[in-house]
Amino acid sequence: MKIKQNEHVFIAGRTGSGKTFLTRKYLAGFQTVIVLDTKGTLTWQEVEEKELTIVTRLTDLPQAKTSKVIYKPEYNELSFEWYDAFFKYCYFRQNVVVWVDEVMAICPNPHKIPEFYKAILTRGREMGVAAWSLTQRPSGIPVIIMSEATHFFVFDLNMPQDRDRLVEVTGTGEFEEKPGKYKFWYYNVNRTKATKAVIVEGKE
Repeated sequence: MKIKQNEHVFIAGRTGSGKTFLTRKYLAGFQTVIVLDTKGTLTWQEVEEKELTIVTRLTDLPQAKTSKVIYKPEYNELSFEWYDAFFKYCYFRQNVVVWVDEVMAICPNPHKIPEFYKAILTRGREMGVAAWSLTQRPSGIPVIIMSEATHFFVFDLNMPQDRDRLVEVTGTGEFEEKPGKYKFWYYNVNRTKATKAVIVEGKE
């Protein structure tokens, strides 16, 4: 499937289901990507070392010379205010894909979201800024992150309420069924049904 540089993507699945593997593979082919890795454990084997920069301080982001950057915030930048500052930087930088590796670390409840994360979701397309949002628990995050997405990749989710939330937001009944190991449902909002697909075996 073809995903444009400025289209928002939502990816859900339990730990080890394959969501990070798929994202690494797909976004390696995009021109400019900045990752927000709050766990500090993400590796990106699909990108050559010379094309990847890892920073731990937000002030170092503008100095990055590569097309792919992973921001692994140091301890004192692991806060809601710093996350909003990160999204603000990406919003005004323009023409970039923002990969949020775990939405629940950014949005502490379904009603709180950094203002500039919201700005990217609602106004980012005209700025050339897209969000790829990954999570294990769709029921615990703000609905706007799903409602503004064009593309959905849904792996196995253990909790029925997480599958129910996706069905509620998209109207896609297929999400009630677990697709199986290293399989996922793909859904485009311009289509009427989701389709099942398989990725090359890989673990998060």
